[in-house]
Amino acid sequence: MSEIEILRKFKDTIISFLDELISQFPIEADLVIFRIFLKDRVPIFEVINYFVRKILPLKNMVKDRNEDFFLNHCTLMEDINQQSTKGKINHFKKLWRSPTLDDEDKEVVWQWFDIFITLSEKYQKIMINNQKI
Repeated sequence: MSEIEILRKFKDTIISFLDELISQFPIEADLVIFRIFLKDRVPIFEVINYFVRKILPLKNMVKDRNEDFFLNHCTLMEDINQQSTKGKINHFKKLWRSPTLDDEDKEVVWQWFDIFITLSEKYQKIMINNQKI
């Protein structure tokens, strides 16, 4: 996969993930705002670079399905979308603790993050090989 293909796949995947969350949590306006922000306002290389810097070091937590990842470490919406969030609310923590999210749903979220990590690792490898990071 080329750098462009990875970026395109990453963007499509993260938008699909947010679409799923929005369908599951339709009253969470912040998810809609975040989706619009990611789709139309933030260059996808910034998002994937965030994953490389902040999520990849925690990949073992994802692999081990350690809920502490979502409860205390996954601040994706807050870090990328600082302009539209007020305060430091961990939205994933809120969603993760929601009674709407059962064990099967949580496993699906883990699987999404498995994909994000895989794509981030591929991107990181290409960037290192091209000496861009």
